[in-house]
This record gives sequence, C-alpha cells and structure tokens, in this order.
Amino acid sequence: MKIVRLPKLKFSDEIENLPFKVTEDSISVKYIPDGVQAGFPSPAEDFKEEKLSLDKRYLTNPDATYIVKVKGNSMFPTLSVGDLLIVKSDVTMTDNDVVIVSVNNTDFTVKRFDKINSKLLADNPDYKSVNVLEDDTVICLGVVKHLIRDI
Repeated sequence: MKIVRLPKLKFSDEIENLPFKVTEDSISVKYIPDGVQAGFPSPAEDFKEEKLSLDKRYLTNPDATYIVKVKGNSMFPTLSVGDLLIVKSDVTMTDNDVVIVSVNNTDFTVKRFDKINSKLLADNPDYKSVNVLEDDTVICLGVVKHLIRDI
C-alpha cells in the first residue's frame, strides 16, 4: 500500500467540505476547567471560570485544517449525519484513526484506518470495509481530531 498525503478535494456522498476563514479577531467563551459532575454536585462547589478561544483550541494551523460535514451513515454510531469533523492534514494517520481518504483516485470518504489488516473500516456493519492492496494508492486528506455534534 502506498500512502500519499496530497489533497484532491473531491468528496464522496459521505462528507462535505465546509471551508472556514481565520481572521485576527477571536471570540472566547466561558470555560470551567474542572468539568461538571454527571451525578449530584455539591451545592457548595465553586466554579472557577476561565476564557476559552474555540478557534485557538480547535483550528490551530488553519492551512492544515479542514472542517467536513458527515453526510452518510457508514461510520454510525461513531459519526452521525450532520456531525462536523475537524480534520488535521498535518497529522500522520496511524492504526485505528478515523481518516478522510481516497483510494486509487476515488472520492474522499471517512473511514477507520486498520493498519494491521490493511483495511479502511466502516463502523456501521451495514457497510462494507475496503481492503487496501499493496499496489493501491491511498491519499490521506487528514486525521479526524475533533467532533462537533448538536444534541
């Protein structure tokens, strides 16, 4: 298998590229670094509030960052239709990573990389995985590093 890291931005029906623009302005939101109890929190608990810039945390290195929208069900339940994926093209894909790839100049799609078995796996059992042969060319747009999901 040959792995090439050159983006050819032709996406399959599974994902849609969402371009973004970075400006000098930054917006910060309130952030509680200690987290929130999922059980019964103490009413006396003090929340220490900080500021968090979402663009600085998730959109670092904008020239190597893509945001794609999930359009298909092949990665369900890990990914759902409408999820936004923050993809880093400056990260090398490793075993079990969720990646945006093209095999032999097909459209880019999202799959789980099984390096040991040379496969691109669909998390949804209703979809077939892709065997990657030694003479196949895999173009990796990047590794999914963050997921944004509306609830």
